[in-house]
Amino acid sequence: MPKDPVCGMDVAEEEAAATSVYNGTIYYFCAVGCKEKFDADPAAILKSARRRVPM
Repeated sequence: MPKDPVCGMDVAEEEAAATSVYNGTIYYFCAVGCKEKFDADPAAILKSARRRVPM
């Protein structure tokens, strides 16, 4: 199941509130607000998501 790259929430593809395509990859979002944050600076969001430690 994909994770929202902004907040880290698991998002079922069929239940995603929004999607974005960046560098040929589809990203799924739990809310439009997360998509807007991602679209503003996707590279920074993805860099931050890689540093996030799963709980």
